[in-house]
Amino acid sequence: MKRWIVCLLAGLTVAGTAFSETCISPYVKGLKTPEKVMYLWTLPAKPNGGPDFLAVIDVNLASPTYGQIIKKVKVGSSGNEAHHIGFTDDRTKIWAASLNTSRLFIFDVGTDPANPKLIRTIDNVPGLTRLSGPHTPYAIPGRILVSMASGPDGTGTGGIAEFTNDGEFIAGHNASNHPYETVIKPEFNRMITSAWFPQKTFMSPLDKWNPQDWTNPNTMLVWDLKERKVIQTLSGDPINLAARWMLKPGARYGYNISNGGNSIWMFKMEDDGTFTYRKAADTGPGCGPADLRQSPDDKFLYVSCFVGSEVQAWDISDPENIRLHDTIQGVVQPNMMHVTSDGHRLYFTNSAISTIDYSSRYSLQLIQVGRDGRLKLDPNFKVDFVQAPNGPARPHDMLLN
Repeated sequence: MKRWIVCLLAGLTVAGTAFSETCISPYVKGLKTPEKVMYLWTLPAKPNGGPDFLAVIDVNLASPTYGQIIKKVKVGSSGNEAHHIGFTDDRTKIWAASLNTSRLFIFDVGTDPANPKLIRTIDNVPGLTRLSGPHTPYAIPGRILVSMASGPDGTGTGGIAEFTNDGEFIAGHNASNHPYETVIKPEFNRMITSAWFPQKTFMSPLDKWNPQDWTNPNTMLVWDLKERKVIQTLSGDPINLAARWMLKPGARYGYNISNGGNSIWMFKMEDDGTFTYRKAADTGPGCGPADLRQSPDDKFLYVSCFVGSEVQAWDISDPENIRLHDTIQGVVQPNMMHVTSDGHRLYFTNSAISTIDYSSRYSLQLIQVGRDGRLKLDPNFKVDFVQAPNGPARPHDMLLN
């Protein structure tokens, strides 16, 4: 199909679309127009391959450089293990977390979205917060909450570190596990955090991982958001990674994946305000769920099977009885994903952590999502990070702007 026809169809589709973004904080300012660029937090493929960098990818269909890396913003240090990123609530900054050094990097993306600039590096995070292993930066009004996996020496339980948008530390909030992901439903004043491992584990070679170093990796914590206080602990399968709360106003439920259990779990707030937690589905043996995303209409979930090299679409239109709807197989070690605001495109990368990646065929690819929720790998979009400028690189988390 000619590109101008694709662009016209895309424009017509977008014209009637509400730009509700999925899988980011509900406090983040929404996009007013279709996305033009993607920010992709990336590290060199080899340990001494140079500094980590924020790659800027052109995702504007009408652009002559569509699907290309148009800029790299290097952070000036190496060995950070670039991992997750998050917008501030006003969408003017991106916070980027690094698993190994615990450094936090702040980029200005408000002044010129296509030309982000590194404006601050927070170096001594363990000394400042008494926590280490930052995973997900998550926006609340005027502030950023960062889930931290462990204590200051990389062992023990972690917590949530709270900063101003500009990077001033406010407080640390202790947890009884190793926080991974954060989701918030403001109308209920509730925050839920999932759990994985301490920093000592995930930055060690896989054959050195010792479950005895882990504390409660099978738990989810329910917090009183305003008080920053844990009020309930939910127990299920081990290693609860990504969690998503449904987007509809007043939705009382959401889902998370269990990597260790090869399963999807449902959390739900009951009439008395307490939460129930039950297994909703099995993803299949050998899946190794790594990421979970949702459609803007709360009808589908998408699961990346890092071990099984598959992306799954789950029909959740009947929330209590979810079912596998479609799959794409043969995509090597899919990991992080991102769904566009119209729900029709799903980007995915294929590097998790340098200690557990089993293939060096690093790339950013695109799945087209039909109105019936069916998945189709786009043969015309693939950013090959094996051939990245200045050497091979591992792409991980991404945001659209």
